[in-house]
Amino acid sequence: MFNLKTNLSIAKGALTKESPFYIQFFISNQCFLKCRMCNIVAANRELKRVDLEQIEKIACNLSKIGAGVVLLTGGEPFLRNDIVDIVRIFRQYGLTPRLQTAGLLSRFDSMLECCELGARDINVSLDTLDEELGDWINGSKGSWRRAIQTIGRITREFPAHDTVCAFGCVLSPYNIDHVEDVLDFADAIGWSLSLVPVHVNRTAREFHFRGYDKSFVFSPEDRKKIRALIARIHQRKKNGDNIFDSEKYLDSIVSFAETGHPSWRHNGVCDSPNLYFAIRPDGRFAPCCDQDLEKPVYVYDENFPKIYKSRKFREQVRKVTAGCPGCNYGSYPEMTLTVRHFPTFVERVKLELSGGRLKHKAYSDEELFALIEKIRKKRGHASSKPRI
Repeated sequence: MFNLKTNLSIAKGALTKESPFYIQFFISNQCFLKCRMCNIVAANRELKRVDLEQIEKIACNLSKIGAGVVLLTGGEPFLRNDIVDIVRIFRQYGLTPRLQTAGLLSRFDSMLECCELGARDINVSLDTLDEELGDWINGSKGSWRRAIQTIGRITREFPAHDTVCAFGCVLSPYNIDHVEDVLDFADAIGWSLSLVPVHVNRTAREFHFRGYDKSFVFSPEDRKKIRALIARIHQRKKNGDNIFDSEKYLDSIVSFAETGHPSWRHNGVCDSPNLYFAIRPDGRFAPCCDQDLEKPVYVYDENFPKIYKSRKFREQVRKVTAGCPGCNYGSYPEMTLTVRHFPTFVERVKLELSGGRLKHKAYSDEELFALIEKIRKKRGHASSKPRI
């Protein structure tokens, strides 16, 4: 799964708590969806995207500061025509690129090229097995079906060994009863499930990623259902179901849904920039996907490694993170828990040592749609209208 450089970066992070082994890079500020709970495209729309020359400087600087994994996200990262070149650059600098997509079927050839270059970790967004509800959440008719077709091609054309395939599922009031359908689907085809609670901005403060649709706020009844859902997922994880999330992270979902604050942070503050940070489409450093520094610092700047290690820079970031109410995005909590919570560390080590434990199976599109219908009927789910 990970190369030697990435494993050393993670090990250093675990030992020192000061190795930024996970970077979230928003390489695209465009998307073919209009997801109702996401604000990241609107927040990044006016930014000029970095070019390949700047991306190579970013890769060089990330290598210098000891980075390991680089998540390539967006918007939709596969809307960039040069994404294969981007993956090639990061691989040349010994970094491990991860791929994230909403299922852009028309760019599947690029996904396959990235895989052939060694980007063997791909996450496809899937919130429900209900086509009508999926299209409504995505804000795009036909998007759910194209995502399933993309999943089908991945099962047929990505290597069954040494490939990590997962569904990214956003838990919201609209799909609480659908999450276990997605987990059943993941188990059946040899994928895993990663769950993230929806984030809604209910303050006057500016956040980049959090949406503004108040209908996505969890009600008291929703919170009861979430607590019961997470309890069942804990049990299913113990029974061997394909759940990527750690036990502690799953508990934090309950806390976040009930209080608006997570339970995973160390002393109430996250570990940015010591263990992770984000890069916006124009190349500027961001403590996370939600917030910026007061004065921009660009990761492609030749002085970035020196700036990154400076006390002044750390104080600027600390000012932002200390005033943050907290998030429960999967990327950041799991990195902190990996190095600060021993049971989670053990979970991650076992996952890495297992290498390609999950060997996905090849399915035709027809077989996938038939499997989905079988799962839905088993759980008694008729087509559900979104609640307005």
